[in-house]
Amino acid sequence: MKNTFKRSGAALISLVLLLVLAVSAGAASSQNVGVKFWKERSDKESMANSGIDPDRTATLTRQANGTYTLTLPVKQVSKMGVTGYLSGLTIGDVTYDGTLTGDFNKATAVLTIKNLPASVLTGSDVNRSVLVTCNIQMDLQVLGEINTSARMCIWNQK
Repeated sequence: MKNTFKRSGAALISLVLLLVLAVSAGAASSQNVGVKFWKERSDKESMANSGIDPDRTATLTRQANGTYTLTLPVKQVSKMGVTGYLSGLTIGDVTYDGTLTGDFNKATAVLTIKNLPASVLTGSDVNRSVLVTCNIQMDLQVLGEINTSARMCIWNQK
């Protein structure tokens, strides 16, 4: 009887350890990524690409539910003398609004876009890019938000 309790206890402890390992493996893991936007029908950079700050690091974090959160260092873009910033993405019929934190004047502005699908991690090859619509919030109330089609590449930075 004593051996049965020992075996049951050992099995229970093993099960608990496996559960803890499974939960920790599913926790968010973050990686530094490169991000680039290309014009929809050419190999030239999109206007949205000028809104990414190349001097700071973008990260892609895998969430426990299988989606990704993109943390993108942004800077202001200018179109027709009006400034704005990248505010989100549309992939297919789904719009992913971002949350802007930081300050453009201090070069600390960051756009966080949550719940992106796994397909956003394409690699740096433009031929494997994802077709997106970049939402750019302009400063003038008249323009509001403008949208521009682009191809987006996100890849691991090592």
